Amino acid sequence: MISKTGLLASLFCCLWLAAWAAQADDDFSLALRAEQWDTLRHGEALLKQPQLAELMQHWMNKPGSVIELRYPGGEEGEIWVHELMDWLVALGVPSTAMQTLPGSGTDDTIYMVLIQGSN
Repeated sequence: MISKTGLLASLFCCLWLAAWAAQADDDFSLALRAEQWDTLRHGEALLKQPQLAELMQHWMNKPGSVIELRYPGGEEGEIWVHELMDWLVALGVPSTAMQTLPGSGTDDTIYMVLIQGSN
């Protein structure tokens, strides 16, 4: 027989897992590696990148969402993330719909994560 405490703990775990799974389903992210960026430095090539097109589609379908750009720290990382932001603005993403976060954990990757809006 299960005690009330055990039942509550089990219920809490189930609710937490369900909330985590729903959050995981709603989030969308992609990794942009330095060697990819070297070939994508113009708008036409960016538009042909399937993952970026999918990110843009998710962003457009989720009003109030923000694209978080997690970039490598240092001067080179800052230059790279600002160049990427400029291209995203050119593709129609307002700068207010992006935020940057230094320290992607790798020297050669920017992670683009769609942060769900409250709308």
